[in-house]
Amino acid sequence: MPYFYLYDSYLQDRASANQLIRLESTLTDLGIQGKIGRLTLLKSVRDLVEAAVRDGADTVVAVGNDTTLSRVAEVLAKHKTVTLGFVPLGQDKQNIAKLLGIPVGLLACHVLSSRIVEQISLGKVNNQFFIQSIVGQGTPLIECENQNRIYKLNLTTPHDIKVCNLDQADNIEQGFVNPQSDSLETILQPIVKKHWWQMNKSQASLPSFIPTKTLKISSGSDEMLLTVDGYKVIKTPVTITVASEHLKIIVGKKRLF
Repeated sequence: MPYFYLYDSYLQDRASANQLIRLESTLTDLGIQGKIGRLTLLKSVRDLVEAAVRDGADTVVAVGNDTTLSRVAEVLAKHKTVTLGFVPLGQDKQNIAKLLGIPVGLLACHVLSSRIVEQISLGKVNNQFFIQSIVGQGTPLIECENQNRIYKLNLTTPHDIKVCNLDQADNIEQGFVNPQSDSLETILQPIVKKHWWQMNKSQASLPSFIPTKTLKISSGSDEMLLTVDGYKVIKTPVTITVASEHLKIIVGKKRLF
């Protein structure tokens, strides 16, 4: 079962060197060592992953953070037989690990070794895949389709907008969005501007939650910026859907779905 480990570029500093040595030793002890690729300015995620798959890797492990995982998932969306693994290292941008039931640090190696594989949905914005969420802020026109019904919302006041596939979501019962529901969750949160004399007063502003299969966001004459998976910025108009492609991913016993 050939493994390929993709190290993010931020792990090249001295502080990470000893941790990577311990990581490789642990993987060897568990019998799941494999080839290693390091992300650099000259080597993109797509180049490294595509080359590994051509060489026979059937498990690609993202070693890094949420962004690392998202970038690898985008490439693997087209490779149905390849499984995605995750070793989260570092403390920044580590939200997905908890949802997958994967501890941050070297204990993630034991999750890899146990190899519990689940199939999850991916989102698609225009022609790009995403695994986590899309966020933006503004007053766009939103068109939603779910269960063969179409809803149109014309936001007249500024809102925080979040379209989730696998992400934390405040104010919902389970606290996260299930990536096996084959549905996206759109969260619309009004932005309340408080004056100085209101600073100690609570103003209730409840969000709206819209499960949807397809979502179109347009913003009239003004373009609105959207951030995909925390690292990629695109402009409206966009069409966001549940992708027909699914992703095989290694999860822990404490996963939240």
